[in-house]
Amino acid sequence: MMNKKTNISFSEIIFDKSIYPRFQIDRKRVDIFIENIKDGMKFEPVEVEEHPEKAGKFRIIDGVHRWSAYKAIGTEKIDVIIIDLKGDSPLLYSASRAIGPKQLLEAEAKETARTVYRNNPQISIATISKSIGRSTRTVVRYISDLKAVFEQEVDIKIYHMIQLGIPQQRVSYILDIPQRTLSNRIGKLSEMTKPIKADLVKGFSVSQIAEKYNCRESMILSIMSENKDDIEIFKSLKWGLRTWDYWYWSNCDDRFGDDWPGRIPAQLIGHILFFFSKQRDLVIDPMGGGGVTSDTCLVFNRKCWSFDLSDNKDKRPEIEKYYWDINNLKWPVAGKIKPDIIIFDPPYFDKKSDVYDSKSISNLSADDYMRFLKKFCLLLNQNSKKGTRFAFINADWRNFQSTSALNESNENAILIDDYLRIIKDAGWQRTHIIQAPLSSERFNAGVVTAMQKKRILGVTSRYVIISFKK
Repeated sequence: MMNKKTNISFSEIIFDKSIYPRFQIDRKRVDIFIENIKDGMKFEPVEVEEHPEKAGKFRIIDGVHRWSAYKAIGTEKIDVIIIDLKGDSPLLYSASRAIGPKQLLEAEAKETARTVYRNNPQISIATISKSIGRSTRTVVRYISDLKAVFEQEVDIKIYHMIQLGIPQQRVSYILDIPQRTLSNRIGKLSEMTKPIKADLVKGFSVSQIAEKYNCRESMILSIMSENKDDIEIFKSLKWGLRTWDYWYWSNCDDRFGDDWPGRIPAQLIGHILFFFSKQRDLVIDPMGGGGVTSDTCLVFNRKCWSFDLSDNKDKRPEIEKYYWDINNLKWPVAGKIKPDIIIFDPPYFDKKSDVYDSKSISNLSADDYMRFLKKFCLLLNQNSKKGTRFAFINADWRNFQSTSALNESNENAILIDDYLRIIKDAGWQRTHIIQAPLSSERFNAGVVTAMQKKRILGVTSRYVIISFKK
């Protein structure tokens, strides 16, 4: 912790109630300080830290009553010590400094402990205890309900990751849990699912149970799917099973995945799994997005290792952050483990590029987009085993905007022929081309009328190209 003593203007100091451990400022204490200042008494400088969100500003972490007194008498500048807390909780620091002449009230100590724990459930009970001047037993009593909720949330994350076949070493690293502790918790996961199974028997709905346990519906569905074969799972989900090479759904199933740019129907992933994989097969999902593939794999009893550019560790730790660098493509899965099937649903060229991360391949030029796909499909092949299936999902891109079909040029278009050529050149043997129209692409009546007048032919095509490694 580094300290720097200086003199700054009052306009640079902010009183942030969120890091003040007391419920209110004691006006009597402020009045006493005012009288003392007028009598010429000198006090320790107020302690501040740089404001984390407002450049050039500071917020008080000790000395609110002194600051209030100086402000009341019109002082323009004040002596301060700028404290660097090195990531420690400013609220706890303020609480530790408030123990002096007037300790925190019981309610203030309790609320401080609960706020600090909510902000950082990994913090030790001893640290909170020392800072607020209460015993560890008292702190445990303060936060017992919060701790129970947090532990349940961690167990749910562990359940998801273990059911998806993610190695314990990776789970331990991602969740920052010692491996021995993780092993003990894994051994108790069956106890966690017992009350869920009991609620299912009692007739509670999947959504009701998910809300009760603060988990995703896919977890409840996966528990329901235990010991069921794929056809039974389809029936329980009330999904029709398409047995032809045309897969269309008017909507995405909201029970699977998050609201995400370019979200695809879980029904599509379910069909890929049904026709081209077996239960307990390993699925690699290199661009996991909102988690549709991992959720579907969870319900259909497949292993799934997912990666994505976006960091969503708190909400979806089963999707590991990974950046596929076009200039230095590397395979993130160490060891000799090879996938049984790869489901590759990349951001489509130029579609929704305004809502994707700036590093998304959707923002590349058409040439660079195709260059990436060429190198990436080759990388996938090099890290697969003989017989690995490859499901590539993408759509035609034509620059049809404001151009009649008769006058369209395919000079800059990206079509299924291009994808097929890339896949073949990368060493994959194509077996199926399945039509799966974009359910999200709908045109209102006004747009349709305008397109008709100009003879514009829009794009709702999408293909699932299935190949295997020879």
